[in-house]
Amino acid sequence: MQPADFTQLPAQQQLDTLYFSGDILANRYEDDAIFLLYNLRDFYVELRYDAYRSKLQNVIAFRDTDKLEPYLPYLA
Repeated sequence: MQPADFTQLPAQQQLDTLYFSGDILANRYEDDAIFLLYNLRDFYVELRYDAYRSKLQNVIAFRDTDKLEPYLPYLA
């Protein structure tokens, strides 16, 4: 599966795939958002949740390791 294929899945199928096949690597907080970082086979997935409403706001799938920078303090 490619990152673009993953983001085309329905939201519930994305979450199921992460739950059953992904590895959670880190979480972080920024303003009113909670970010969760997963590794899914050969790419990463970032989930952004609204911390107050417990609602998924955004899903980003990527391979670019530059996007891991905000998580580096939590991965060491």
